[in-house]
Amino acid sequence: MNNTLGQIKWEQMVFLGNPEYGVKLHPIDFALFAKACGGTGFMIENPEECGSILDRALATPGPVIVEAVVDPYEPPMPAEITTDQALKFAQSLAKGQPKRMKIATTIAEDKIREMI
Repeated sequence: MNNTLGQIKWEQMVFLGNPEYGVKLHPIDFALFAKACGGTGFMIENPEECGSILDRALATPGPVIVEAVVDPYEPPMPAEITTDQALKFAQSLAKGQPKRMKIATTIAEDKIREMI
């Protein structure tokens, strides 16, 4: 969710060194869309509900969409990043990535949590 093509946004930053461009979506309720198409839709808004909602979705016959609300500032980065990826990411922030301070803060907080 978050009305953004999240993977594309982060690829632009990490692989190209550019701020996000053309990744905003108009708000859409994907769970409701699934129902409108004859399928079943679920939404995960609380991480504590993730397991039970996924269990329900996997037990549902027919097409299912699971929409998950995620932190838009949490990068889907691999566990190990290359020097080039880190450099490109820093370049995207320096070039004016929207919300760059929030993104940098989120990454720093994640690293601190990993160390303690």
